[in-house]
Amino acid sequence: MSEVVTSYLPAIAVLAPFLAGTMVYYIGRKSEHARDIVSIATCIVSFLAIAAMAPAVLGGKVIELILISGEVAPVEIALRVDKLSLIIAMVCSFEWILATIYSIRYMDHEHARNRYYTFMLLTLGSVLGVLLTKNLFALFIFFELMLLTSYVLVIHEETPAAMKAGKLYLFLGIGTGLVLFLAIVMTYMMAGTLNFGLGGILEYHGTMSYLIFIAFLIGAMAKAGIFPLHLWLPVAHPIAPSPASALLSGVLVKEGCYLMIRVIYDVFGVDLVAQMGVHLPLAILAGFTMFFGSAVAIKQTNLKTMLGYSTIGQMGYIFLGMSLLTIAGLQGAIVHIIHHAMMKGALFLTAGAIIYKTGIREIGEMAGIGKKMPITMLVFTITAISMIGIPPLCGFISKWMLAMGALETGAPVFMIFIVVLILSSIMNAAYFMPIIISAYFGEEDHDKKVEYEDVPVSMLVPMAILALGCIIFGIFTNISFSAIVPAVNALFGA
Repeated sequence: MSEVVTSYLPAIAVLAPFLAGTMVYYIGRKSEHARDIVSIATCIVSFLAIAAMAPAVLGGKVIELILISGEVAPVEIALRVDKLSLIIAMVCSFEWILATIYSIRYMDHEHARNRYYTFMLLTLGSVLGVLLTKNLFALFIFFELMLLTSYVLVIHEETPAAMKAGKLYLFLGIGTGLVLFLAIVMTYMMAGTLNFGLGGILEYHGTMSYLIFIAFLIGAMAKAGIFPLHLWLPVAHPIAPSPASALLSGVLVKEGCYLMIRVIYDVFGVDLVAQMGVHLPLAILAGFTMFFGSAVAIKQTNLKTMLGYSTIGQMGYIFLGMSLLTIAGLQGAIVHIIHHAMMKGALFLTAGAIIYKTGIREIGEMAGIGKKMPITMLVFTITAISMIGIPPLCGFISKWMLAMGALETGAPVFMIFIVVLILSSIMNAAYFMPIIISAYFGEEDHDKKVEYEDVPVSMLVPMAILALGCIIFGIFTNISFSAIVPAVNALFGA
């Protein structure tokens, strides 16, 4: 067992966005500049608080902070930071800084900016709350907060399409959230605890074990956008402001993946999941999601909608990795959480840059845009090629580890998922490469010819940092794996 230490840093990371979020609306009424500074500074505070915990956590300790004791409440409310939650929280909070900086110019001409920044911060607090909680009950509370706060980002434009997308997002989230709550209640009845870090807390209870697993899976699938509970994702992600889309697709959907990793490795445990045999159906579901998301993305004509369907396929990669029940497979799943956050975050930000400068949303109108917005399209090209899985970019590393995870199972039935991985990469190329080729070599429609240039530096820099990350994390794999390997070993009890 890891040594447990107490620190207020988790509380600072989670509560700072909530406290600042309640203030920036009123600050913005007096000074938009002060509002922008407070928003960015709060994101930085949360990131630094998480980063400050890295030496202790990566050194083998677990940080905990009890907020409400179990002596005064039926279920203890506490924060807990281990290697897995630390890694994902650092990635999420860092990307939030970039998206907030990007927002300053992007949202310049948008309405309800004070509301936007308020709910950006409230959503950040909810996201970090999900990642840094000690038990399933607290995780559920933050999940529901995340649903409500991110809903406001989805409907920001307040158009009929935005309101319709928001309604689907909210209703599907509430419905599946109730199923998730049922799973949590049943788990508590069977195990007497909801805490993480104890290994598998459930024992085999026949049919009840399968019902609990399915209920957890439904909750996680809806959050992650896994088929067939993906319906909200391709309509909600494109309709939100682009920096919010980058966070929805790069960060929020990973919360569902994080939940399922905890369910498999902390609630049920590897041995029980293998005994029940539910990992193979889960892998099949993941494989189909990979194929479905990529296949539908090929048919899209709207850039952000295409990126939304692409995210569905990419979430299948992560679910596949965790379902293999192998060390390499889980490493692939976690590293893809990190890598996809960078890749898809950058792609949505480039889509936003194109909309900001040209108003173009349709893929067919992007011919020649690479000559007019060279840096934006360079970022798009790097991250799109990484999504395809071409070395030495980070997307290749994710797919390589997932393939190794399938081989590590030693079961012939899992070998088919290597074929699915290859097929998915080919389909990724089918919808990304025509955009790149048209952008650099296509002829601009003279009837729609527009004079434009690249976006302001405050928008270019966040995109460029994410693209640079795709290169660095692809070449210097030890940067991420030095933290991921111990996290995976801990989940396997090694």
